[in-house]
Amino acid sequence: MKQLSKWGFFLLASTTMTMGVVGCGTSQSTDQSSSSSNASNNQPVQVTFWEGMSGQLGGVLQHLVSEFNATHPKIHVNAIYEGSYSDPSSTLQQKLLAAIASGKVPDMVQVEVHSLPTYAANGALQNLTTYMTNSQHDKISDFVPGILNNTMYDQTVYGLPFNRSVQTFYYNPIMFREAGILTPPKTWSQVQQDALIISKKLSKPGKKVYGFEPAGGWWTFEQNVLSAGGTLMNSSMTQATFDSPQAAKVLKIMKQMEQQGTLKYHASANGWDETIADFGDGKTAMYCGSAADMGQIRQTGVTFKAIPMPYVTQPVVTSGGADMAILAAAPAAEKKAAWTFMEWMTAPGQTEYWSMHTGYLPVLKAALSSSTMENYFHQHPNAYVPVSELSFAVQAPPTPLYLELQHYEQNAVDDVLVKHESVMQALQQNVEKANQAIAQ
Repeated sequence: MKQLSKWGFFLLASTTMTMGVVGCGTSQSTDQSSSSSNASNNQPVQVTFWEGMSGQLGGVLQHLVSEFNATHPKIHVNAIYEGSYSDPSSTLQQKLLAAIASGKVPDMVQVEVHSLPTYAANGALQNLTTYMTNSQHDKISDFVPGILNNTMYDQTVYGLPFNRSVQTFYYNPIMFREAGILTPPKTWSQVQQDALIISKKLSKPGKKVYGFEPAGGWWTFEQNVLSAGGTLMNSSMTQATFDSPQAAKVLKIMKQMEQQGTLKYHASANGWDETIADFGDGKTAMYCGSAADMGQIRQTGVTFKAIPMPYVTQPVVTSGGADMAILAAAPAAEKKAAWTFMEWMTAPGQTEYWSMHTGYLPVLKAALSSSTMENYFHQHPNAYVPVSELSFAVQAPPTPLYLELQHYEQNAVDDVLVKHESVMQALQQNVEKANQAIAQ
C-alpha cells in the first residue's frame, strides 16, 4: 500500500478532515447496505457516483444522469459533486483517499487520468476487462485510437474514458488581423513572435494586452517537454528526468515572454477560469488550455479559433480529463448497476451529446463517424481540432509514482513564472525533490 500511504497524507495528516470524510463514508456505507436490500425487494439499486464537474459542465452531466434514471427504473444513480477532480490536492481526490483508507467508498468515481494508476496499484479500482469483453459497444477495439491512453495500469483497464480532452490552442482572429498577423502560430517560437507584435500594436494607455496566456502550468509543460524530445521519467519510471535541455526549451521561451511583458500567467486556484476570462475580454489574443474549454469560451461571446498545440520539434499532446471507475470494494449489485450506467454513458448517443455540449472528445469510433458528429464538426470546425490531435497523442508515464512528478512539474513552472527563478535552477531543484519523494 506504499502509493496510497504516500498520497494519503493530504487527508490523513488532518484528523478533523479525515473524521469529516469518514463520517460521510459511514453514511455511504449505510446507503450501500440499504441499496443492496432494496435491490432484493425490487427497489432501484442506488449507485453513488462521486464526480467533479461544476458549472456548465456539471449541468450537462446532471441532465444525462436524470435521463438515465428516467429510462432505467431498476437503477438510480446519485451523482454527487465532491469538488474538483483535477489534481492530487483537489477536494474529490482527498475525499476518495480518505474513503479508501476507511473502507467506506462510493460505488463509482470520476478519476483524473494521471491519478488512475495510483488507485489501481493499491487495489482500489475494479478490473473492467470482463465487463468490456462482454459489452456490445465498449470493447477495446470500439474506442477511438488514443482515447484509451491513461485508462490502464499494468496492461489492465480500470477506467472508461469519460470527460477526456487534449491540450488545444486558441486565438482571436480579429485581434490577429488588427495586429497584421495573417496566420496563426505552429511553433512556440512563432507564438513568442506573434505575442510581441500583438502586445505592442494592440496595447493602449490604460489597457494592457498580453499576446499569450498559458492555462494549466504542469499540463502545458508536460506537452512541451515531450514535443522537444525530452522525457518526464526514465524508461523504468523510477526517476524524474524533466531537467534536460529539451525540457527547458519552451519554459525559457515563456520566461522571455514574461520578461518582455507579452505573457501573463495566473497561478491562483482559479487561474484557469481567469485565463479564459482574459481571453473573452480581449486582454490576451492567444491561450492554450483544454478541448473542453470551448463551451466556456462561447459563453464569453468572443470570436475564436482553435488550432493544434504549437510544437518544438514534433507535434505532441497528452491526455487530460478523467475516467469513470468502479470501486473494488463496492457491493456486487452496485458494481453491476454502475457498469450499466458507464456503458450507457459511453454509448454513441450519449457520448455525442456529451461532446457537443461540453467540448470533450467523443470516445467511440461509432460516435466519431456518425452523421450527427459529422454534421456537428462541419458546423463547428473548432470542435474537430482536438479530434485531429489524437493522431499524435501520447500518454504520460502510467505509474503510481506520477503524481509525485506532477506536483513538482507545477512547482517548477511556478518557480520560473511567479518567483522568477532561472529555468534550469527551477527544473534541477524540482527534479531533485521529485526523486527524493519517489524514493521514500
